[in-house]
Amino acid sequence: MIEFDSVEQAVAAYESPGYQEALGVLGDGAERDLRIIKAAS
Repeated sequence: MIEFDSVEQAVAAYESPGYQEALGVLGDGAERDLRIIKAAS
């Protein structure tokens, strides 16, 4: 689990070129379950 300061930061990290490249390298080598949710205040 990774906690970000905002949903926008989490989405930006997911959409970043570096993360997308890492996903491409891993291919189908791992099962992923990614969820971005806003924490309760």
